[in-house]
Amino acid sequence: MKIAYVLKKGIQYYPPCLAQILYLNDLGADLVVYHGNNSEYVTKILEDRNIEHHKMECDIDSKNRFESILNFYKYIKTVNKLVKKFPRDYFIWFGNCESAIAVKKKNLYNRRYILSVLELYDKGTIYDKGLKKIIYNAEAVICCEKHRAAIMRCYYEKVNVPIYVIPNKPYDNGENVPNIETLPTDIIHKIEKIKNSKVVLYQGIVTRDRPLEKIAQALNLINSKNYIFVVMGKASDSIQKELVSLYENTLFMGYVPSPQHLCVTQFASVGIANYDYSCLNNLFCAPNKIYEYAEFGIPMLASLNIGLTETVGECGAAECVDFSSVEDIAIGLKKLLNNTDEYSKNARAFYEKTNNKEVVAKILTYINQKV
Repeated sequence: MKIAYVLKKGIQYYPPCLAQILYLNDLGADLVVYHGNNSEYVTKILEDRNIEHHKMECDIDSKNRFESILNFYKYIKTVNKLVKKFPRDYFIWFGNCESAIAVKKKNLYNRRYILSVLELYDKGTIYDKGLKKIIYNAEAVICCEKHRAAIMRCYYEKVNVPIYVIPNKPYDNGENVPNIETLPTDIIHKIEKIKNSKVVLYQGIVTRDRPLEKIAQALNLINSKNYIFVVMGKASDSIQKELVSLYENTLFMGYVPSPQHLCVTQFASVGIANYDYSCLNNLFCAPNKIYEYAEFGIPMLASLNIGLTETVGECGAAECVDFSSVEDIAIGLKKLLNNTDEYSKNARAFYEKTNNKEVVAKILTYINQKV
């Protein structure tokens, strides 16, 4: 049985997908990967392992919403042609929901496939409607958090297949930090500025549902000019100006592709994981960044969302605070900075207790038994 792993975009955008691919390879799966526009670093990872892979020529950087929609329609055309060409004994493993819902239901008829759903979609969205068309005939479903798995079981109550939970822990082979020389020169120069400093790090998408301004205000409030507030992710000019006005010692890294971004992560003194309560996906958040922080024993300042209080909060690796309150953030930061060793030890323990390779092995055993 050959597994065809399908992901619409470049693998560097989805650390959980890279982890699934590499664990499948570790476990001896006969694997071929179809993907979007990979970074050179990720391409090298695949080729060093002799993993067969093919780029789908429908992943183009979109400058606006129109181009984004156009590219998705190109993907629909591409992936449906691809699936129809797969030999009937291929097992299709979709890396995320977007990659799967573009496939017409008729093209999945009598096909064996697994759905990896990295997000939790609210009822009535295009993703929810798309999943309803294909989820009932899947061999299995993967979620990245236990509450999300339970909610999906409720959403799609007729689903009578296993739902596996694979937390968003990046692939772990004990050598996760890439060589810094693989990064662009400007990023290397910025790393040189921070590697001997105390760093409060935010990494990820910079959006209004993950507000950063109150973190900057809190750093200013505790009057800790010894700390650099590092933002790793694309931030608009207006957001950059606002944060610098609130906390002068703010440094913007820009976007650094995964897993090369770990070259920056490793130097953090405190890692931020903040989400508002605007949707279920945020309430039951499952960020890969908490595992990336934990790998390096980095204490975390996290939201009060269940996905964080019951993980890094419960095990003592984080202080979970109200991110709408500057005072709460400041108190949380002080606790972390005054008890770094204890939080760091708990973070490492949290990281070590998750073994995703075992779960991937169980999935392989399950699907092989049904051949």
